[in-house]
Amino acid sequence: MQTVDLQEDINAVAGCGPIKVWSVVVTILGDLLQSEEAWLSGPVLDALVSQLGINNQALRVAVHRLRRDGWITSEKRGRLSAHQLTAKGWAETEAVRGQIYGMADTADTAKAVWLAVGGPNLTAAEFLELLPTHAVALSARSALGTGTVRPSEEVLLSRFTPERVPEWAVTALVPSELATEYDALSAAVGRVLAHSTPDGTLERTALRLVILHHWRRLRLRHGAVQDAVLPSDWPGARARRLVMQALTRLERPEVAELERQVALG
Repeated sequence: MQTVDLQEDINAVAGCGPIKVWSVVVTILGDLLQSEEAWLSGPVLDALVSQLGINNQALRVAVHRLRRDGWITSEKRGRLSAHQLTAKGWAETEAVRGQIYGMADTADTAKAVWLAVGGPNLTAAEFLELLPTHAVALSARSALGTGTVRPSEEVLLSRFTPERVPEWAVTALVPSELATEYDALSAAVGRVLAHSTPDGTLERTALRLVILHHWRRLRLRHGAVQDAVLPSDWPGARARRLVMQALTRLERPEVAELERQVALG
């Protein structure tokens, strides 16, 4: 393996898509804080986001927004601040942990996939209102999804067990923009995996977190249907395998070690 400057890999992954600072903060706290009682100091948070090209002013604005929206709480510890997920922030983080960190179990998921067809008396908008959040519309009055559909005499539900998924349905399930972004992440993470990663807790953690951020950003844009019905080489599945390899190599550090490194400068 070739050894490169970690900052080069960080920049390559960071360029895979938009970086909203408040979302990066949620990714960082959700990954590093492994209990509801855990805290992360302001200096460590600042040091991590600065590796991604985010300045302190942008961080302060993001933290203020997250406090206002009830996601995090902050307190002063001497002259320094520290941040913690609120009960709401922790619950929201836990609710999607399996989606973010787990390998897709398509065998179990496929059992719950359904095809919904709306009756002629429903408008397209009325049909969509009956569907759960991550259902995917195939046409004006047909959709694939998992979970619970609001009861209606106007909707025909059937278990979805196709022999194959036609290309037009694949396009509905994975729009070209989503496929392109997954492919870009796969390429960037593949670059990381081709390199050896030198020691340096702060930089390695920043690399872990920017990979995780873009994976989380893409993965939360859809539900389980894609993994359940598409081949194992669809772009999201390829990205998942590479991201999980990278997260295993770039293991989550102890917060205390990050605090020590930042304190030592």
